[in-house]
Amino acid sequence: MASAGLIRRGGAARDLWLLGAGMAVSATGDTAALVALLLRLRPEGTGWVAALLAAQLIPTVLLSPVVGHLVDRFETRRVLLTAVVGQALVAIPIAIVTAPAATVSLFVVLGAFNATVRPATNALVPAIVGEERAIAGYARLALGQSLGWVIGPALGGVLTGAFGSTTALLVDAGTFVVLAGACFLIQTRREPAPVDAAEAHGGRGRQARLGFQLLWNDRVLRVVLIISAISIACAVLDNVAAPFRFIDQLGTTATGYGVYLALWGAGVMAGSQLPPRVPTARERYVPAVGNLLCSLGIAGIGLAPSLAFAFVASALGGVGNGMANVSQNALIGKRVPDHQRGRAFAASGAVMQTATGVGTAAAGPIVATLDADVAMMVFGGLGAAVCVAGLVALRR
Repeated sequence: MASAGLIRRGGAARDLWLLGAGMAVSATGDTAALVALLLRLRPEGTGWVAALLAAQLIPTVLLSPVVGHLVDRFETRRVLLTAVVGQALVAIPIAIVTAPAATVSLFVVLGAFNATVRPATNALVPAIVGEERAIAGYARLALGQSLGWVIGPALGGVLTGAFGSTTALLVDAGTFVVLAGACFLIQTRREPAPVDAAEAHGGRGRQARLGFQLLWNDRVLRVVLIISAISIACAVLDNVAAPFRFIDQLGTTATGYGVYLALWGAGVMAGSQLPPRVPTARERYVPAVGNLLCSLGIAGIGLAPSLAFAFVASALGGVGNGMANVSQNALIGKRVPDHQRGRAFAASGAVMQTATGVGTAAAGPIVATLDADVAMMVFGGLGAAVCVAGLVALRR
């Protein structure tokens, strides 16, 4: 096996603060921009809205072998900076064009750059803080991103309503500039490791599969990724069912639905801070426990006899969501050698986005057939059952 790439550290606290703050600002802009684009395309019909959502997912799935290879074969901070600058350059024409086809096409290009940002960031965190504190680094990063996901949708709605979608999208382009500036100031460098003989002669096909093989060949990661993929496919039904559940069945207004989203986001922020407190001997169980709480939260919303109970279930689901995200990244970082982490993180992202796409595509017909409350109970319960089975498998 090749040795790990050369890591040249700057001030760990400073670099992590820069990366976390930049990602928080960027996440705010991303979610605000998505709201603005959905509102812009809504009059064009559901087909264009679906195409936009697909454009957000597809690049991560299709390009994972390429971006993972880039992260591992070139200095990681440079790859991250290049991708963020690319995002900024693409975001400007997205703000200006109005034709649906041009908007979706540019969004695919933006998604390609975005597909590079996540594995590069995840691979850089252990280099910044050190292997022994990587999980705390992931938790700090997730806190900033979660805050952005809470603020962003409201900001996008306000900016679009007051000034139009172009303004909201230009603000998003500005957030990429902020993130690029933060990345430029980061001093830590994760240099590529020398390529060993087996990897060099593995051929393009093996290179394309390597990230997935790294995850599949590790029994713990294999079980964790299967649990997460099935749980996510079940959980994204909540995105479709929740508006009908809260407004049509529980009798609240758009404000109450907004409270649900805020409580879920607050739960994510709280849950993302829990994995660093778990003893090392039990860390393999945390992603499954997080997904279990998320599934129980969704089932609880479906079962809730009143709005107050649904709000409590929402916060519980968010806590599980935050736990699962951070602990899964930390587990991959711990169990995959440094020089292969870019490909492993890219492959795990592709698996999760595929699960999201499958669950989203199935959610509409399921909710229409079962009604929102029954659908959330059934698929929240299914996700929970998979998590329990996964915990048993991990224990063995």
